[in-house]
Amino acid sequence: MKGYIFKIKIILSLLILSSCAGNYYVRQNFSYPKKVNTQDKKITFQNKKVYQIGSIFADNRFDGARLNNFTQVNDSTYQALIAPENTPINHSPWYAFKIWSNRPDSIYIQLKYVHAKHRYDPKISRDRKNWKAVTKFIYNTDSTAVTFKLPVSTQPEWVAAQKIINSADTRKWIESLKENPLIYDAVSLGKSVLNKDIPFFKIGTGTTSDKKIIILLSRQHPPEVTGFMALQSFVNELLQSNPLTRAFYKKYEVWVCPLINPDGVDLGHWRHNAHGVDLNRDWAVYNQPETRAVTGFLINELVKHRNKLILGIDFHATFKDVYYVFNDSFHTVLPDFNKYWTTAIDHAVYPFHTKISPFGATQAISKNWFYKQFKAEGITYEVGDKTPEKIIAKKAAIAADNMMSLLIYKK
Repeated sequence: MKGYIFKIKIILSLLILSSCAGNYYVRQNFSYPKKVNTQDKKITFQNKKVYQIGSIFADNRFDGARLNNFTQVNDSTYQALIAPENTPINHSPWYAFKIWSNRPDSIYIQLKYVHAKHRYDPKISRDRKNWKAVTKFIYNTDSTAVTFKLPVSTQPEWVAAQKIINSADTRKWIESLKENPLIYDAVSLGKSVLNKDIPFFKIGTGTTSDKKIIILLSRQHPPEVTGFMALQSFVNELLQSNPLTRAFYKKYEVWVCPLINPDGVDLGHWRHNAHGVDLNRDWAVYNQPETRAVTGFLINELVKHRNKLILGIDFHATFKDVYYVFNDSFHTVLPDFNKYWTTAIDHAVYPFHTKISPFGATQAISKNWFYKQFKAEGITYEVGDKTPEKIIAKKAAIAADNMMSLLIYKK
């Protein structure tokens, strides 16, 4: 009888522990002062085709393209019309198309924006690996159009707002990482609106249970390529074999969601997913399949392996480098981490300076979800549109090293 009672007590204790863990990890809905409707909205799809005007051809039939029309303005100037997927929308007019000619020629391309002004200076490439920035433009009076000279030939060239890195490119990058023994559980965590995989992988020794977790996110907003490049360099540094990483992975793991919005990326969207919604405003009620998939998967993994999420870093891009952090009224599980971290990075990349912008939890973004759901530190790591690639890579590597050092050694 005593043995039976003892077993009952053990079972009840396990149920209580399970209930407590479940309550902590259940996905919660949140309310914020700045409310954004994240229910489905109609979008306008591009007409995918090859445009031909005499000897000149323009093509948007590839993932990541954005070209809404192509017309001739005069005998030497051709207009590329760039329109958003829907409105209202953030000022981020993405464009990408191929162009060639039946014979060598020198023409002018006018980028004409609908609902926006010029933001991204065009880059030109013949192989989508090596890109050269255009530096000379003619602006119209209100910057809703810019014109630049472009030599063309029978060999197609890509013209784009930033380097084109679509979902297939991201998958290839993840495949290349799998050779590293620290990479494991490389899976699809769920599906997008258009049934595309949302990739995920873990970095660690493969013994997940009870370790503290850092989450890295990227590509909620399709044009923010420099932010994704920073995530790549951050990850590459985490994959180095050295005393720092060996010490770090004894206590911690890093989980990576590098492409949250594959539909928006491949459709060449300015901001939204295939339902016309800004995913980084849907981390409170989870109307969209992408945010439901990411949050549900992460919580399930944390519960399954009894992990504690301590830090979330979401990589984005904007006009200038900036860290969006919590103000001093927030008490996360990593007190003062963002101050030590951002200061250390700035010292290491001096004189290159990154603005630090503290603010409260006013809207349903991923940074705030990390805190609201887990009391974890949340940081939005923004990279400038024109930040040089060498600086992006150097700064991200230093950021990764300093993150590991602070988490291991700071008491």
